[in-house]
Order: sequence, then C-alpha cells, then structure tokens
Amino acid sequence: MCSLPPLDNTCLSLIRPLKASPNEPPLKLKICHGNRTFPVTLRIADNENGARISMRHLAEVVLHQTGIIPREQRYCFRGITWENPDLGPWSPGLRDLGLKNGDKVQLVSFHHSVPDWESVSALACLEKRFSCIVHQIHDAFHRLNGVHQGYIELGNQLMALAEIRLAVDNAKDKLLILIKDLNALNLDYRNYDCQARRREAVDSAQRQVDKCGSLSSSIFHKLAQSQSLSRSGPLYAGDPLRAMKKPGRL
Repeated sequence: MCSLPPLDNTCLSLIRPLKASPNEPPLKLKICHGNRTFPVTLRIADNENGARISMRHLAEVVLHQTGIIPREQRYCFRGITWENPDLGPWSPGLRDLGLKNGDKVQLVSFHHSVPDWESVSALACLEKRFSCIVHQIHDAFHRLNGVHQGYIELGNQLMALAEIRLAVDNAKDKLLILIKDLNALNLDYRNYDCQARRREAVDSAQRQVDKCGSLSSSIFHKLAQSQSLSRSGPLYAGDPLRAMKKPGRL
C-alpha cells in the first residue's frame, strides 16, 4: 500500500481555507390575508450558513403569525400561484422568484387565521410604549449623572433630585400598567412568535421596574442624608416640588 508524500511548505501555501458563504440580507414582505395585512421579516438562522431565504422560511413565519399550517397555505404574487410550499432543502429561493423588499404577497387559505390579530396589533403598540418609557428612564439616569458630575448648582441639586425621583416613579407606574396590559392580551396558543414577544416584553419591563425602584430608593437616601432635609419638610407629602420651593410647608 503506497503512502502519500508529506506536504511541504510550498504545497501548504497553495491551500486556501474555505470561506463561509455570506448569508442573504433579511427580506421584508407584506402578507395580505383577507382584510388583514401584516409585515414579516425573513432571516437566515445562525445554523443555516450560506442558505437562501426560501418558501420554507415564509411558510414557517406565516404559521407562527396566523396558525395556518404550510400544506393549507396558498400564495399569489404577480399572477404566480404557489400551493403547498416545499419545506425541504430544495425549496425555491424567494429572491429567485422575483420577490424583493416591500412586495405584497396574497395569502389564500380555506382556513381562517387564528382570531388574535387584534391582540397582535395591540402587542406592537405596547412594544412602542415600552420603548418610550425606557427612553424616559434613560433620560432620568442622564440627568442624575449630571447632578453627580456637578453640572447643577449646589443650591438646585435637591430640587433636581426631587424632579428626577418623580420622573422615575412616574415611569415605574407606567411600566406596571404596561405589564398588566401585556398579560391581558388574548393571544392564540398557536401564535408562538407573539407569545415569545410578549414574554420578552414582560420580562424586560419587570427588569426596568426593579431598576426604577432601586434608583428611587437611592435618590431618597441621598435626600435624607442632606442637611437641607430638616428644613424642607416632608418632600413627598402632597406636592414635593412645592415643598422644596417653600421649606417647612406641605
């Protein structure tokens, strides 16, 4: 049995490492089903390096959004109809079929989608509300950092801390209402995507609530340790800002 000669440096220099094929960029489409139109974003998973965005990805996302199984899905796009999308490795690529970002695809099915499209729309609105509240919390942290850095005059620091605490407590109340509204959504058990989004939003909101509670307590201790607290009176009985402006009065 003959053996191959060992590779020398010249042969090794000719060997090039195999480069991973770049993934396709995400494809954003609009799916029209009856009176409902909802956006979908198709991406390549991390374990599908080099794969194409195909009908399989579209069928899976539509299944999560509507609960319609792939064999009952039928798509119409520019006079072309696709029935029973192929979910195997030979599934045709969507860009090869002429689809591009922003295109509308008509979904036709004899089975109705899950009756939670109103909750899905409400979930999107609640996610936007959460982003606004998080921005308010970040602004409070920025203002508190300004107080610590000495950007506010010494005589106005107590007033600034009281205003920051009010803003943090207000954000905390909004977060608690947001969590209550998220838990009240009536999402269908087959809508896995929105169920996961709601769980993630609730967990993130609860973490922000804990952060607001810690920040509010920290500010209160700073106010309690200040020498001006004794002549400012109860800061948070009635109107705290008025109590700060008029020491000794509620």
